[in-house]
Amino acid sequence: MLHGKVEHSLDSIISPKFRFYQPLNGYRITIDTVILYNFALPYTKGRVLEIGSASGVISILLSKDPRVTRVTGVEVNPVPYQLSLKNQGMHDCGERVLFLNEDIKNFKGLFKPQSFDTVITNPPFYKYGTGRLNKRQEVTTAHHDKHLTLDMVFKSSRYLLRPGGYLIILFTAHRMGEVLLSGKGFNIEVLRFIHRKVNKPADAFLMLAKKGGGKQLSVVPPLIVHKGAGYSEEVMEMLNARV
Repeated sequence: MLHGKVEHSLDSIISPKFRFYQPLNGYRITIDTVILYNFALPYTKGRVLEIGSASGVISILLSKDPRVTRVTGVEVNPVPYQLSLKNQGMHDCGERVLFLNEDIKNFKGLFKPQSFDTVITNPPFYKYGTGRLNKRQEVTTAHHDKHLTLDMVFKSSRYLLRPGGYLIILFTAHRMGEVLLSGKGFNIEVLRFIHRKVNKPADAFLMLAKKGGGKQLSVVPPLIVHKGAGYSEEVMEMLNARV
């Protein structure tokens, strides 16, 4: 049940079968949500944690995969959290999904060590205090790392993942160096750069990192998001996927 007045819309994401409530004026689902879900799906299994679950789209979609035991989504902002509960009920997730309105900084009080097989996250791209802050608190929190820093992502994941578990991230390319410095204890297995257009520099990347030892790094071909005035063929396939 939504507390207070939350203006929201109901939109189709990844085929008409899946429709989700999201805030009209707050942080809304972007194509990065779809891209991260598609990248994560082949590697996701067992007990899954989504850090920064927003309105619950990725958590709910992943819960439909038979390899996934349960998905826990942690979201610090109350508005998208309330909508995630509404989305959970609409998609009949039962006990396969649990949403928490909590700050991941409290991870040791929320979870036991090695509680998860997979952690997935799209952390805020900008450091708090840099760039332009939005008047809406939930948008600022989604874009700036006041509540979720890169260091906190790795610190919490080291504690929460079992040995051999995977950390899956979509993050901004201009902070790649910080990822390499913060990722002690993780072995990057797959790296894929995201280009909005074929002739533009990469502005984001997808990363699969294993806690402890792992395979040699594989840098796979880049993902091109736009082609002409629309999306590329690969992105269109993601949007029309059968889940």
